[in-house]
Amino acid sequence: MQDKLKFDDADDISIEIIDDEETTEEQAKARDMARQAAEVKDYHQTLEVVCEALKSEAEELKTENATLRDQLLRKQAEFENYRRRTEKERSEIFKRGQKEVLIEMLSVLDNFERAMLSVAQNPADEDALKQGFELIYKQFKDILTKLGVEPLDVIGKTFDPHLHEAVTIEQTSEQEANTVIAEFQKGYKLGEQLLRPAQVKVAASNE
Repeated sequence: MQDKLKFDDADDISIEIIDDEETTEEQAKARDMARQAAEVKDYHQTLEVVCEALKSEAEELKTENATLRDQLLRKQAEFENYRRRTEKERSEIFKRGQKEVLIEMLSVLDNFERAMLSVAQNPADEDALKQGFELIYKQFKDILTKLGVEPLDVIGKTFDPHLHEAVTIEQTSEQEANTVIAEFQKGYKLGEQLLRPAQVKVAASNE
C-alpha cells in the first residue's frame, strides 16, 4: 500500500513538473512576442522619424530648387538684356565708324570732281591735272593710314604664303630662290590682320 502511494506521489510530482515546464515555455513565448512587438514598435517609430526627416529634406530641396530656378531665370534675363545692349552698342559703333569713313571718302570724291572740272576747263594744263591726281592720291593714302591700313612691303622679301599670292614664277640666278622680285597688286593689312594678300612674282632657281 505504501508502494502504491509512493507511485501515486511520484506521478503527482511528475505531473507538477510538466505543468511547470509548460508554464515556462508559455512565458518564454510571451516574452518573445513582447520583445518582437517592441521591436516592431521601435521599427515603426524609426520609420516615422525617417519619413519625417525625408519629408523635411524634400521640402528644403523643393525650396532650394525654386530659389535656384528663380536665380537662373534672372541670370538668363540679365544675360539676354546684356546681349541685346551689347549688340546695339556694337551696331551703333559700326554705324559711327562707317559714317566717319564715308565722310572721309566723300572728301576724296570732292577732289576728284574738282580735278575733273579743272581738266574740262583747262584741257592743256597737264601740270594742274598731275597735281590734282597727286593730291587725291595722297589724301586717299592718308585716310587709309588714319584707319590703320598699311601696305605690305614685299619686294626682296622671302615668299610667305600667308601674306603673298604667287601669280607667276621666274627662273633667275640674280635672286635667291623663293624671293619676291615683282609686285602686281599691293597687299594691305589692318593692324596685324591681313586685309588682302599681295600678288607677286617669285624667283626660282635655274636648277
